[in-house]
Amino acid sequence: MMKKIISIGLIGLLSCTMLTACSNTQNNNSSSSNEKTTTVKKSSKITANNLTTKKQTAITIAYAGEKYPDIWKKTFKQAQNNTVKVKLHNRKDYSYMQNGSDVAYEIATADGDKYFYYTKNDPTIFFYHKNKEIGSSDIKMMIKYLNNHNDGSKVNKIIKNIKVVDERKPASKD
Repeated sequence: MMKKIISIGLIGLLSCTMLTACSNTQNNNSSSSNEKTTTVKKSSKITANNLTTKKQTAITIAYAGEKYPDIWKKTFKQAQNNTVKVKLHNRKDYSYMQNGSDVAYEIATADGDKYFYYTKNDPTIFFYHKNKEIGSSDIKMMIKYLNNHNDGSKVNKIIKNIKVVDERKPASKD
């Protein structure tokens, strides 16, 4: 009888030990996979820091592609996998551009997309298509919107594909 009690006690003790060990292993695995997931998500978030012309243009293309899909979606898709030229022009050379500072940004994809422009007057970006302003948005709101739609990795792809070409002419001295 005593042997039976000891063996039942040992079996119970071993079972508890094994269950505890298994649950610790599961906890460790789940916490490390959570850390990995968090790291991946953080790296694909966009911020307003170091807002270069390339980054600003990539954010503009992605945001306009999401917000104005009938007009900008194709350009958004093209820009993720192909070279994009952003040509800098003097805004005053475009009479229909009433908003923005001195620079007009022309976006041209490898597929020959045309008529895509934007201007900015910090912090606002103004979107144009075919000689018409189609909307505007604050750059921080654009970033927030893109992060909420998990578009950070797409924006980062576009940044790598952008080539900036300054085509502005110096002011004449007459």
